[in-house]
Amino acid sequence: RWSNWKGKKTWGWSSIMATISFDLVSPENLIFNDEVGMIIVPGKDGDFGVLPGHSKVMSSLRPGRVMVYGEDKNLLKAFFVSGGFAEVNPEKCIVLAESVDEINSLEKSSIEKQIQDLEGVEDDSKKEQLNIAKAKINAIESNYYEKI
Repeated sequence: RWSNWKGKKTWGWSSIMATISFDLVSPENLIFNDEVGMIIVPGKDGDFGVLPGHSKVMSSLRPGRVMVYGEDKNLLKAFFVSGGFAEVNPEKCIVLAESVDEINSLEKSSIEKQIQDLEGVEDDSKKEQLNIAKAKINAIESNYYEKI
């Protein structure tokens, strides 16, 4: 929206949205649904941040962390997704995940045991499980994006 300030045309910042609607959906149910300040999503080619007013984009997801922030840019929630898709438009971000875990609920020791059991297996589905388990360890150990 344009406003007239002392005879000069200026962009009215008040018209820019402060939040974006975010849905995180697993095959079983809706995991998260709220208005947020920002989301960081593990896109296939790298992480990308979604702010209110983001351009339309659709991306496949790799295993990794979905970070959800409030308007004040404080971290609200952190999730691990094993893959899926993200659809973004200026008002809404929807993540359709193959599986979702809250980062805080992941147990490093049980994931490390799973990695040991899966290593050396030639089966393609087991290799995929191994890649996801390794990504979970990386997600637990990572402190990227904790504060922005």
